[in-house]
Amino acid sequence: MNHGANKLIYRLAEAELDPRSGLVMRHGQEKYLRPKTLQVLLYLLAERPRLVTKEELMEQVWQGTAVTDDALVQSIVEIRKALGETSQQPRFIKTFPKTGYRFIGEVETRDALAVTEITSVEVEYEEEWETGRTSEEVTHSPAQLEAPTRYRSPHRIGVAALSLFVALAAGWYFWQRPPALPSAAVTLPHVPGKKPVAVMYFENRAGNRELDWLREGLADMLIASLSRSQRLTLLSRQQLAALLSHAGQENAAQIKLEDGLEIAKRAQAEMMILGGFARLGDKVRIDVTLHDARTGQLLAAESLVADTPAQILTQIDLLSLKLATHLGTALPDTEVQRGLAATMTNNLDAYRYYSLALEQSRMFQLHEAIALLEKALALDPNFAMAHARIGYVYAVRMGQGEKATPHLEKALALADRLSEKDRWFITAWQATAARNPARTIEVYRELIARYPLETEAYLRLNYVLQTQNRFAEALAVIRQGLVTDPEAQDLHSHLGAVYLRLGRYEESQAAYQRLLL
Repeated sequence: MNHGANKLIYRLAEAELDPRSGLVMRHGQEKYLRPKTLQVLLYLLAERPRLVTKEELMEQVWQGTAVTDDALVQSIVEIRKALGETSQQPRFIKTFPKTGYRFIGEVETRDALAVTEITSVEVEYEEEWETGRTSEEVTHSPAQLEAPTRYRSPHRIGVAALSLFVALAAGWYFWQRPPALPSAAVTLPHVPGKKPVAVMYFENRAGNRELDWLREGLADMLIASLSRSQRLTLLSRQQLAALLSHAGQENAAQIKLEDGLEIAKRAQAEMMILGGFARLGDKVRIDVTLHDARTGQLLAAESLVADTPAQILTQIDLLSLKLATHLGTALPDTEVQRGLAATMTNNLDAYRYYSLALEQSRMFQLHEAIALLEKALALDPNFAMAHARIGYVYAVRMGQGEKATPHLEKALALADRLSEKDRWFITAWQATAARNPARTIEVYRELIARYPLETEAYLRLNYVLQTQNRFAEALAVIRQGLVTDPEAQDLHSHLGAVYLRLGRYEESQAAYQRLLL
């Protein structure tokens, strides 16, 4: 489905939709639709006036991803709100209970390139910390800096800056869609004494749908377990997903050696781990191979058999120890004794829900992510990172600190099941939930001092500094982060935003153009 590539502007009564940016303009008010919501609307427009079943929409938009019907319902609610209608008095989308939806409104279209010349535009920014807007609403592109309701600081921007806005609007939807990233956007920093490693998704060799989540779940377990070594730098699950998507491998049943090597080289990894699993009766066999990412040479091969799927969490620690030895490093004795099951959860189903929640959060399906994390906690109430991730979604992604605080407090109360780095991040999210920018800045600065390779910390610190109008400091933080990871796409995005707010339009344009190459 590629309705997002539409070069038409849709006129829907008094509303106007630009599919390139996801912008709905109505009565002078701007509303940006989430990527999946935009895809739902575009599909209904393309198929009008036909009745489209719920099953068809789910398949076309979510493409087999495990989500509930609530995801579609939420998208319809957002579309109605943007277009100014209600389900009781539909003007555009008619609901057929238990069946599907049909677009019933009149539609006019015009060429998106037929843009009337504008010589200047006034852009106003708001103080996000006061109004409670989340980082996802303000940091992805200048097109998302909407008219304020509280704090105002008008700036006049000439034609050159306006051209930047138009170019970014055209590319915003594709850049926002998770995760359509440039090939060079994700790389592992090379730090003396630390070996960069890429773990690929595992192959489901028996095609068992019940365990298909282990394709990403096993990779995530190995990444988490091997990350305990101070001598390894691991490609994160999110970075891996971005690279696989760019290479067209996101939904592949098997990542071949040559494809894995190409992805590892893009990430500038020195070592690559491939794996596969198969269920044989009650038992699960897991195989991994370790390769030199530069030459493809096979360096080691290991296997394990879990008598039941529930034993995978304990067995994965043994596999990690063996791989760490082959990688020329070793896990600290304290970490060996604790193990993944002790620090995360010993309930495989809980870990499954947790793993699926991370994927939903990555795709901006936040309510679905929270529902999955709550299922994980129902199985293991002491799953500290599940509590932490609920708190993160509420505090950082949704701006609902009052809902975040109990979960973050519970996670910190289970400190023995958290790494030191996790505790620092959770403390920062707690300060965010409490709307305490001074404390949030303090914690992120300390986190960066202790873990200078954590791009997420630079991003969040920069964002909070921007909300406090401390743009010079925010710029310094971004530059510091780019020294550590020169190819970090999100940092370049924030760099463009800060330059824009400082009125340095040429530098802002250069930063954003880098994202669209």
